[in-house]
Amino acid sequence: MSNYDEVPYPDFIHPVTHPGNMAAIARLNGLDAVPPESCRVLELACGPGGNLISLASLLPNSQFEGVDLAAGHIKTGNAVIAKLGLNNIQLKHGNIEDWAVEPQADDERFDYIIAHGVYSWVPDAVRQSILAICQMRLSERGVALISYNTYPGWHQREMARDIMRYHAEGIDDPLTRLRHGKALLSSVMQNVPQGSAYRLSLEEELKALEQANQAYVFHEQFEDTNEPRYFHQFAAEASSHLLQYIAEAEWGDTTYEYVRPDVARALASLPKTRRAQTLDYFRRRTFRQTLVCHESVTLSETLQSSEIETMHLASTSTMQDGQLTGSNGLSGSVGYPVTQIAMQRLIELYPRTISFEELCREVKSTSPDSDTPEAMEDLKADLFELVCVGLVTVSASSVQPCCTVSTHPHVAELAREQARTGETVTNLWHQPIRLDDVTAHLVRCCDGKTDHAGLIEQMTQYAMSNGGLVEGDQVVTGEERLRPLVSIKMQANLQRLAGMALLIA
Repeated sequence: MSNYDEVPYPDFIHPVTHPGNMAAIARLNGLDAVPPESCRVLELACGPGGNLISLASLLPNSQFEGVDLAAGHIKTGNAVIAKLGLNNIQLKHGNIEDWAVEPQADDERFDYIIAHGVYSWVPDAVRQSILAICQMRLSERGVALISYNTYPGWHQREMARDIMRYHAEGIDDPLTRLRHGKALLSSVMQNVPQGSAYRLSLEEELKALEQANQAYVFHEQFEDTNEPRYFHQFAAEASSHLLQYIAEAEWGDTTYEYVRPDVARALASLPKTRRAQTLDYFRRRTFRQTLVCHESVTLSETLQSSEIETMHLASTSTMQDGQLTGSNGLSGSVGYPVTQIAMQRLIELYPRTISFEELCREVKSTSPDSDTPEAMEDLKADLFELVCVGLVTVSASSVQPCCTVSTHPHVAELAREQARTGETVTNLWHQPIRLDDVTAHLVRCCDGKTDHAGLIEQMTQYAMSNGGLVEGDQVVTGEERLRPLVSIKMQANLQRLAGMALLIA
């Protein structure tokens, strides 16, 4: 039995792996990526398939395949697929190396390949197979995402890993190994002088370990193989397989926000790979999610702002007096009145997206003075800058959750199934949403057939069976008190589900 059968890897959702995100970034870098609505996707080391199953449910006209070495993972994933009745996804048990063969037909090539959480954690022969698969199996306009631990940031984490592995040597039980390893790391930290650089680094690592999923920590820290690399090393490895670097899969990863303007100008003048590596030194980066494509593709030296015209836009920011504050903690100002109108509309529409073309039409209808080519060019330039700093989200595919609460609220079957078995569900943005027990039960009840009265009844019975509901600093119990409380809160709670992009039409 492998470690992954003994300690199943957490079934994480990775929003950056959505083809809509990968395609948007590729297009802005000059690669005309295949439309996400009709593509083929392969995930290597797919685990129990949660990430791929979510994508398959969101993109029903695309095809998905996953492979994983752990038989237990594949069995679990295929059971979920069967329960959901999905017919556009296959999960297969096997070695990654077996896929490193030249395809015999077009349907053996893929427009998007995902290798998330595997590259650093496998022997060199498997790493070479991952790159070979990308080289042989990617379609002509294909994009691959490969994540990996990276230096310089992982030098610090490597030290903590070495301490824990040393203390746990000879212990077979995974959870006992993890407990002993963390105990020594904590003991070392407590016996290091306060305020020293060594103590601060150990405190930082311990805090990260406590906040992370413990099964994830076990595999990250105790698997025999965990080989970070500098970005320039990865780029060279990819190049040896005729692959080239496009960009990172997460917006904001390549901005110069934390460096001085003169340093930013110097960085901008460097070749692409050297610029990215140097920026990693400034950021002490520990992890990368890198997009690559065939070396034969001609990429743009600079981002193609004109491509924003083909995108769907959204924003989780708030705006007051032209000052934007993003949910990611970033901020920026918008002085151009036309851009303020556009941003206000994006904020109002969230969690729905709107196409750039439709946004322009709505802006023109609101502000007739903006109906000039010059005004639209200025708007496009402003929106592009906001995309680059992470205050506006772009996707190559439309995201249209139901934003109004209907008479029979409906949560997608995948999220309802996830709510039956765990505390995290996936929304229509392919994002993981962690729910409390009461909200999870409401999600399970929203089947599109039950009206508000039925939901109030089910939630009242649930509260009665689970000791009541917390209201302020009190616990409300008893049907005569619970039913009015549930009734009062129902509309607001359903609206919360809509705001989390969980409701469908």
